[in-house]
Amino acid sequence: MILGLVFNYAGFNAVKMLFLSAVLNGVLAPPLIVLVVLLTSSKAVMGNRINPPWLKWLGWATAAVMTVAAVAMFATM
Repeated sequence: MILGLVFNYAGFNAVKMLFLSAVLNGVLAPPLIVLVVLLTSSKAVMGNRINPPWLKWLGWATAAVMTVAAVAMFATM
């Protein structure tokens, strides 16, 4: 809260900062999803607890949809 007050009195717009943090989260999510899918699909990392095929497919589909959404966001700017 103190950091928020400092930013407020320093003249930063809190709503704009929240918007920019949401944009940053949306752009960083696809590579992180890819990393999680790769790690959870690796038998060397996960042992016998690897992702089932349907969950691996769902992870790749989610990464693809989020990548398309991030590219579309920048394309419409």
